[in-house]
Amino acid sequence: MPGLPGGIIAWIICYKRRKSQIGGWLLFFFWQLYGGILMTAIFFVVGFNSYVPESYNDARTYHLFLISAIPQIVIFLIQLAVGTMLLSVRTWDMLKLMRFTVLAATIWFWLSVLIDSRIFPESAALDVFSGLISTVWTVYLFRSKRVRHVFQAHDWDTAVERIYPDHEKLSIV
Repeated sequence: MPGLPGGIIAWIICYKRRKSQIGGWLLFFFWQLYGGILMTAIFFVVGFNSYVPESYNDARTYHLFLISAIPQIVIFLIQLAVGTMLLSVRTWDMLKLMRFTVLAATIWFWLSVLIDSRIFPESAALDVFSGLISTVWTVYLFRSKRVRHVFQAHDWDTAVERIYPDHEKLSIV
């Protein structure tokens, strides 16, 4: 979750839009996806020297860094493209592609944990955090009722009433 107060603002906006097709946790997924652009750019600029071979004592360590870092960036860029298309067309096939990219990111984050815990221990905690977040989103995209209603059944407008009933319409007999 983004830091305070950004996290609180994101939560409020996502909560208030929970009855919208792209609302609630699904909106928060896209919020994090597009917010990741800024974070990726910051980490790349701050750690730019890490991408320069001369920063390492040996080629093996440099190559392990590249194996750990570059696929994550590439997968993230693919997620951005797929996420943008998914928001536009909202099809089940595009959602399956998004699931695949999130699953690929999850697998790669956990592989990075293995590499970084031995070679770059200062990066392992961030990899574990990223792996956990990615794992949660993978499960969400495969299990969410909202995701099925929005991208497969295309019936969110009627399903939303069952999922979030209006309390004014409820009566106690």
